[in-house]
Amino acid sequence: MKTLLRHLAVFLFFSLLFPAPSLPARAEIVAAAASLQPAMEKAIPRFNSEHGTDLQGVYGASGNLARQIESGAPFGLFLSADEKWARYALEKGLLDGDPLPFVKMPLVLWRMGSDAPSLDLLGSDGLKVAIANPETAPFGRMAKEYLQGKGFFEKIEKSGRLILGGDVLKTALAAQSGGADLTVIPLSVALRLEGGKWTELDTPPQVLFGGLVKGKKTAHLEAFWDFLRSPGAEPVMKEFGFIPVDR
Repeated sequence: MKTLLRHLAVFLFFSLLFPAPSLPARAEIVAAAASLQPAMEKAIPRFNSEHGTDLQGVYGASGNLARQIESGAPFGLFLSADEKWARYALEKGLLDGDPLPFVKMPLVLWRMGSDAPSLDLLGSDGLKVAIANPETAPFGRMAKEYLQGKGFFEKIEKSGRLILGGDVLKTALAAQSGGADLTVIPLSVALRLEGGKWTELDTPPQVLFGGLVKGKKTAHLEAFWDFLRSPGAEPVMKEFGFIPVDR
């Protein structure tokens, strides 16, 4: 019961931090994976200022966003943290053309403190490890696959030391607040956290994909999508750890 109440308290705490946005009926909305939120919170306002637009961002786990689009959410541009959920939207007839890659993002190990964490800590007994939900968050799935490949995942899970978050931002904040000793998250999120250090993991970066949504896209969203895949967006994206893809 105490564990249940503690989990409920954490859920309510983060619900207050990330409330559901109030959106006008005709808003032009970018639905982006949580790993993109730090960059989009700078890129979207800058684009709006330069183009006289009023684009808005909504953030969450890619799988949740894809299903919200499927349910009729008014999102005109979908930016997924992997190809899987972008393809899911395409196969459901929701996207206007094939999803396209636009950036890559490394995976890192993060912990509170002044010293960068050693990868050996993942094999330590007693340390809780937080990852995003692998079922809906691509970086959660990537983290799980990394831990499995290194032989850590089963041990961490069986000993009750695995902490699952909803998306990567909430997972990171849970670790920052003491809910876990270590967390495996994208670099973009680690760069946003204060009070800790990170070490890049020895695995290829994740490729992020996006696409315009049928019936919801607008000329402004098309222009923003073109911008994100142009050299003009690279300075903002690189600031938050994203790596350009080959064009």
